[in-house]
Amino acid sequence: MNSAGISSRGPRRTGAKIGLIGAASLLALALVACGSDDTSTSASSSSASSTSVSAPAATGQFPVTVSGKFGESTIAAAPTRALPLSPQDADILLSLGVTPIALPVDAQNLAATDQTGVWPWEKDALNEVPPLLNMDGGAGAIAEKIATLEPDLIVSTGFWGLEQGQFDQLNPQAPVVHFDTKANGEPWQNSTRKIATALGIPEKAEEVIAAASAQLDAAKSAHPEFAGKTYNAVIGDLGGQLSVLASDERGIGQFLTSLGLTLSPYASTLTVDADGRGVLSYENIGELGADVLVVVSPTGDLGYLTKFDAWNQLQAVRSGAVVSLARNTGLPNSVGFPSALSLTWATDQVVPMIADRLSGK
Repeated sequence: MNSAGISSRGPRRTGAKIGLIGAASLLALALVACGSDDTSTSASSSSASSTSVSAPAATGQFPVTVSGKFGESTIAAAPTRALPLSPQDADILLSLGVTPIALPVDAQNLAATDQTGVWPWEKDALNEVPPLLNMDGGAGAIAEKIATLEPDLIVSTGFWGLEQGQFDQLNPQAPVVHFDTKANGEPWQNSTRKIATALGIPEKAEEVIAAASAQLDAAKSAHPEFAGKTYNAVIGDLGGQLSVLASDERGIGQFLTSLGLTLSPYASTLTVDADGRGVLSYENIGELGADVLVVVSPTGDLGYLTKFDAWNQLQAVRSGAVVSLARNTGLPNSVGFPSALSLTWATDQVVPMIADRLSGK
């Protein structure tokens, strides 16, 4: 990979700085960031001048304009200080060979990474861990930290907290590359291409997309026994009801389907929400019959399901074809919020689990 050292401090802007954004305008950013809980870990206090990043040499023509749900963003010159607002956006940057100036973290991410903020699939892509931008903090604190980091590009294709008001205030300070419909709402390939275009390295997007897709294709070819097998995925408990996958077009469904598995006919009859999920009452657990069951839970404890006889009587449960993806391992995040980087890791980790469970191991 051809790369060049990038100065740790971008050119200063003469207009109003990001740090002057009102606390109220960033409150939504703080409160809904990545659906997280409280955490006591704060963002690194390192200043922008202590951060060193690297990226492939830009080959695209500037200025370049990219569009999104809330408007257009024009990037005047090759960015040198890219700031992601979600872990998924950080993954995409890293997959493109770009080290972000900070890693956005939240309570869930920190708990699953032993407080480092670095997912397992990110470790090899990071020579040095950047400062952590804690998205669970108060609005004023986040604004101050963004100002200290001085980004010249903000990446927000996977950040749920971005709304029109925040975009309108952030975009004049640093171009905001964001989603077309909703956060994490487009195929990861599309987001990768959009971000790479903004960085001036569009050909790099095709390279990483092709590599990740080839690995998925190879895994599918290596496991012909997956073909035609049905699956259901239980995402979690909703206080008396189950959240189950009802669409194979997003996240974990896209991943499993790419391996040759097929979403069960029953799941496909459920009403699908904006995140590709449906709701199932516990009394209907018996309807989750499939060749393999995938369960997402906080720590891998399936007690909230195994206490029901209807669950224990499912053929997949009786044959041991249950794949547990614990949130504290990062496994659900790697496929639920995909990037070329996370999918490469997930293919190595999850595919053997599915093969073993289907074979009764």
